[in-house]
Amino acid sequence: MDDAPAAAARRLGDELLRPNAERVDVDGVPRSHLDALAAAGLFARTPVPLGRVVAEELAAADASTWFVWTQHNTPLRTVVRADAATGARWLPPMERGEVVAGVAYTHLRRPGPPVVTARRDGAGWVLDGALAWVTSWQLADVFLVGAQAVGARPAGAGAAGEEPGDDLVWVLLPLRGRDGVTARPLALAAMNGTSTVRVHLEGLRVDDEEVVLVEPLASWRATDAARTLDVSPAVLGITAEAVRRLRERDDEEAAVLAESVHARLDVLRAAAYALVDTVEAGPRPEERLAVRAAAHELSCRATAGLVAAGAGRSMLLDAPAQRLARVALFLLVQGQTTAVRAATLQTFAATAAGQ
Repeated sequence: MDDAPAAAARRLGDELLRPNAERVDVDGVPRSHLDALAAAGLFARTPVPLGRVVAEELAAADASTWFVWTQHNTPLRTVVRADAATGARWLPPMERGEVVAGVAYTHLRRPGPPVVTARRDGAGWVLDGALAWVTSWQLADVFLVGAQAVGARPAGAGAAGEEPGDDLVWVLLPLRGRDGVTARPLALAAMNGTSTVRVHLEGLRVDDEEVVLVEPLASWRATDAARTLDVSPAVLGITAEAVRRLRERDDEEAAVLAESVHARLDVLRAAAYALVDTVEAGPRPEERLAVRAAAHELSCRATAGLVAAGAGRSMLLDAPAQRLARVALFLLVQGQTTAVRAATLQTFAATAAGQ
């Protein structure tokens, strides 16, 4: 396997991201960080195993920059599934990092009436609804927005036997400064440097050229539900960073904790990635959820231990310990579904009961 991207991520982590992580956490991710990742070729598609290593390295060094970077990957994967003309237009500049993309789709996981709708109107669509979570607002050039089609179905869309309204319309377009778009900032307890906002869409007109893909909503939800069973590499990266910093301390108790966490982390990483590599998406959900929940519990324990080891100094905003602990909490809810939430709480309860 060509490990050049992993080596580049490690180098940028050591030389650029890690030294500036506390400042970025407060002031925000600069576009220059993304330009540095692009110059190193890290916006291009990579094989899954290598992409996991890159994600771990970036998240460990600076989770805010990692999160903006990882948001770009969903639009990239969606454009790959689009028609040849759309791919030819968007893939080259996106893979070079010349065009940075954000994404808004978590509303699609919610049951009940659609939160964001797309209504066919002449040679385009009209979008309405609320995007509760849009990251990279001041950084991304375009945003991939998922909306549920309402009204008449366009010719050729959807699958046989599905009712109108079952289609998912993906649009890729600039949002800032556009008519029908209103953004409000969010004050977050963690990852506040990711330029995350709430966005309200009201009568947002979208041309057909801005539509990347129309697909069955049920199919997307099934794929998304399977993907969220697995632990994010970022969780493992944050835990590894806590281990690294615990080892740097001249403290016997911190060293003991570091080795204990490290041993458990190796086991969970191997289990998590083996499940992804050897099991088709969907099977063995209980095992995959259990590994994800255990990885989160370990990350919270490791970062809390780092806070304790640093004592009062850990509470200063320029201390990595408190930032890593807050990131570990953020990752508990990132990509969370009902099944993920239940598995996480069950694991925490079992740990509290000494099981």
